[in-house]
Amino acid sequence: MTDRGVVYACSHKRWLAETLASARSCAAQMPDLRRQLFVTETLYAETKSPIDAAFAEVFVLPAPAHAHRPRFEATLQTDLGEALFIDGDTYFISPVYELFDILADFDIAVALAPQYFSPQAVTLKVYDLLPAVSTALPEWNTGVIVARVDDAFRAMVTSWSELFEKAQAVGFRMDQASFRSAVIKSGLRIATLPNNYNFRANIGNNLARDVKILHAHGELEKIAGYINAKTSMRVYVPKQEEIYGFSPRSGSLED
Repeated sequence: MTDRGVVYACSHKRWLAETLASARSCAAQMPDLRRQLFVTETLYAETKSPIDAAFAEVFVLPAPAHAHRPRFEATLQTDLGEALFIDGDTYFISPVYELFDILADFDIAVALAPQYFSPQAVTLKVYDLLPAVSTALPEWNTGVIVARVDDAFRAMVTSWSELFEKAQAVGFRMDQASFRSAVIKSGLRIATLPNNYNFRANIGNNLARDVKILHAHGELEKIAGYINAKTSMRVYVPKQEEIYGFSPRSGSLED
């Protein structure tokens, strides 16, 4: 479908190389999907040629509301009807067309954040500044978001941006706490993805079956080479670069 695609946003030359690498991995797995990049005016002026080589659709943002996070403008301005909004520090190991199928039953899909709540946000009392929601509800990671881009979604993103501004006012620069309140209060139907679609390769993790999208700064192509050597239930230890298989029946590590 021509109104389906993947949306990136980049604000600084420091992150451009990995964004281009992610886009290339996306193109290799899903060449028919549209790939859009939203960039700041300064970044585009500095690096026009390499950007144009990787993305057929590039949009220049003169003055993003949050200079280091132009993702808000990207989510609001894309012309896609169904979009995968993704951070640049990602790598596609496999096609993920099935993510769009979720939108037949849900409005938005995101994976859980690695930690229940941000310790820094708790210290800075960020949650006290945001609309109150049950503490039983976690944070979701905003590096991989699948959504139907309609008026309800755009209203949520506008609220998210406004709440993020409140968090920044007390020195908190991450956007997941504000996203949590905005998306829960939005009334959107939320699906929670398994970590296979947003695998945080910088931290220890457990997983089962194939990882499809890696998410971390670093040598993601190298990690992609061994992360799925086993597809049973297993434990990932990034510093040792090893995958430990785990047998649920025996309660012991597999050979």
